Amino acid sequence: MSSRKNRRRFAPFWTGLACCALGCFYSCNDGYDLMDEDPAWLGSSIYDYLKSNGNYTNVVRMIDDLGYKEVLAKTGSKTLFVADDEAFLRFYNNKVWGVESYEELSLAQKKQLLYGSMINNAVQVAYLSSAAGPIEGDCMRRLTSASVYDSVPLLRPEDMPDNASWNWYKEAGKTIPCLHDMTTPPMIHFIEAFLQNRRITNDDCNFLFNYETQRKSGDANVNGVMMAEQNIRCSNGFIHKMAEVMTPLPNLGELIGKMPRTRKWSELLDRFSAPYYSKEATQEYNRLYGTSYDSVFQKRYFSERSQGGTALNLTPQNGPVEAMLKFDPGWNEFYSEMNAGTATNVALQENMAVMLVPSDEALERYWNNEGGKVLKDRYGEWKNVPDQVVAKLLNVNMLNSFVNSVPSKFSTVLNDANDELKIKKEDVDSVFFACNGAVYLTNKVFNPVSYISVSFPALVNETMKVLYWGIEQLGYDVYLNSQNSYYSFFIPTNNALLTYVDPCSFGKANMQVYEFHYDPTAQTEDQKVRAVIKNYDVETGAVLDSIGEANYTQITNRLKDILETHIVVGKVESGNTYYQTKGGGVIKVENAGSEGMTVSSGWQEEYSHPVTVSQIYDQSVEGNGKTYILEESALQTSRKSVFDILDEHDEFSAFKELLEGSDLLTETFKVGESDAGHACPSPSINLFNTFNYTVYVPTNESIHALQTAGDLPTWDEVDAEEDEDEKARMVEEINQFLKYHIQDNSLYIGQGDIASTQYSTSAYEIDKATNTLSYYKLTAEGDNTGLQVKDRVGNIRHVVTGGGLYNLMAREYQYDSASETDASTIYTSSYAVVHQIDGVLMWKNDITE
Repeated sequence: MSSRKNRRRFAPFWTGLACCALGCFYSCNDGYDLMDEDPAWLGSSIYDYLKSNGNYTNVVRMIDDLGYKEVLAKTGSKTLFVADDEAFLRFYNNKVWGVESYEELSLAQKKQLLYGSMINNAVQVAYLSSAAGPIEGDCMRRLTSASVYDSVPLLRPEDMPDNASWNWYKEAGKTIPCLHDMTTPPMIHFIEAFLQNRRITNDDCNFLFNYETQRKSGDANVNGVMMAEQNIRCSNGFIHKMAEVMTPLPNLGELIGKMPRTRKWSELLDRFSAPYYSKEATQEYNRLYGTSYDSVFQKRYFSERSQGGTALNLTPQNGPVEAMLKFDPGWNEFYSEMNAGTATNVALQENMAVMLVPSDEALERYWNNEGGKVLKDRYGEWKNVPDQVVAKLLNVNMLNSFVNSVPSKFSTVLNDANDELKIKKEDVDSVFFACNGAVYLTNKVFNPVSYISVSFPALVNETMKVLYWGIEQLGYDVYLNSQNSYYSFFIPTNNALLTYVDPCSFGKANMQVYEFHYDPTAQTEDQKVRAVIKNYDVETGAVLDSIGEANYTQITNRLKDILETHIVVGKVESGNTYYQTKGGGVIKVENAGSEGMTVSSGWQEEYSHPVTVSQIYDQSVEGNGKTYILEESALQTSRKSVFDILDEHDEFSAFKELLEGSDLLTETFKVGESDAGHACPSPSINLFNTFNYTVYVPTNESIHALQTAGDLPTWDEVDAEEDEDEKARMVEEINQFLKYHIQDNSLYIGQGDIASTQYSTSAYEIDKATNTLSYYKLTAEGDNTGLQVKDRVGNIRHVVTGGGLYNLMAREYQYDSASETDASTIYTSSYAVVHQIDGVLMWKNDITE
């Protein structure tokens, strides 16, 4: 690895910084007309100062040639950053722009040199660091007098990017006028107040200047050029003398395209570029240059944030784009998204972007031997890697905030999983500046976590586009990219999502299915997945007539539910059978990790139809888990509530009778008095609250014995009781009994060892003295063969495994409407497991067996 102190440069760099007290000077006439007469205490005009000095002949000639003498000789106010003739001689000798004398400068080059070095206000150096307001120490960029029309390249077919948006012009052999961007390129400056305000250290600055200079107090730097003399006051503004000729900076897209060591990365970026016709540019260009072009274009990049801070998500033909960059690298007036709430002219001044750009050598190593080898093995060549996949790589190397991406803040730079990117100073070979950001030329490639995530198979497989669309739309990509957890991720293919049974139809006259489809030709990203709703015959499995299409809200609501059901935090190859999902439900896994591996959720258990895992991707070596592909169908949770399960088994009749007569069941949940209510497809336990629970159901015999002994009332006895106080006590007795058999947390036989742990039940008492509520506890423990629970009295009950009345999965839904027949989305839900136990659980000591 080369030393950063001896590296070669390919662009002008800043070599110092400013350190001045805050202050500003504005030209004013104090009763004088500056067109005719200046007050004696002011100096000469900017033009007169340059002309009389005798060492600024290049600049004076430029002013004269561009017809700007009148402006700089009499009117105000301007600030000019100028270089003397000795600096211009060095400029010509070094052939910086390929010219060797003033006479070789084109009109466009003269415009760039003069207007790009001019500010349309009189500004002292210290005031350069203040944004509009003024806000002291918040400014590092500001617009100049330059115009985007000062230099409009004629783009030849052989120089155009190689993608579908440019192909017509390439194949037609058509040279086109094409602006790099239609927003104004600003200048960049570092001033003391800004550096202190943004906590950018001296070593940060030395790093940014490639250790070619050591920052010291009093230095000032603009566009990479040291300021030799500051604050030369004139009658109509200020002159700041520069040590070298100051040239305007290109934007990030231009800069990367011109750097000889970043050709490959530039080609990847250009896959997201396109020429956009501009009527305004066409008219203005033809007016200024006396031409008659029928079309003038600007080069823009498909991106989440482009001109005006809005997304550019359509091609020039208004077609959809496959993927977008994090921001437009050609956007001259880029402003950081973290300042989106600030006025754009101020946000522009406060920050810029950073792009981590690997050298061609580093990218080649990455492709052949490092993180990119998975792409090489799958696609063979870079040109075959889909844009959506390439965008992940580019975006993790695009940073929205320069001020938060200097070396002293590297630990805060995050990757696409919001984990530390782990960039180090030695990873950066050199730094280059553009008008909208900095390029850190790196000797390594920062791999997106999405390439080693459990979601990666869905990213790169066309057969899994529906679910991956849901992952991105719902923000699960960051969650699934986390390297701090191990995931077992079950991915249903597009085919598996053609018959997704809709939970919102469980309370309707006809069951329905969602038939999900992925449409890559959709105009916008949120339209790429659609779902046809069809009636469904549960008994025969026949899909019947279509009744319409789901809207975006319904689609994302169902996909969120699917994702929550298909993600397990942890390994499902640990030897157990039951594993809790992210949503709180449970799946059953058999033959884990081997051929014939199957998985079931509540629906599959109810219909005895487990889903076979067709393929396993091991992402655990460098990534965060394993991915299991489901081609037959998606996992579906239970359609049954706890009451439904009790109702279909006579062995649960005594407990069901008590529950049915209590006030613990509801068919509509309400959140506040004004809430219209959230309907349930079947009677649901109103104690449940978007969590998971265990319901212990004593045998009929044990409940009847308790009732016969007079230790638990029956509903008939309650109805016969005439004393209202006694009746209320009896009702409370039954309710407490039921609540004490409902425990927080779902416990399954087969989920592994369950250490002896106390769990809260739904039964509680209130301390009248302190008015505090205390929930009664149960103590449960078990393993893969059994489960036992001890009550407050000391009774130990066992889950009955002989009759198959255990591990029964239930789910209780709340819909978005007050009527189950109108339900369109899932509002919330709770999960429960039902076990039969061999005796009753008691919460107080005055009842004995």
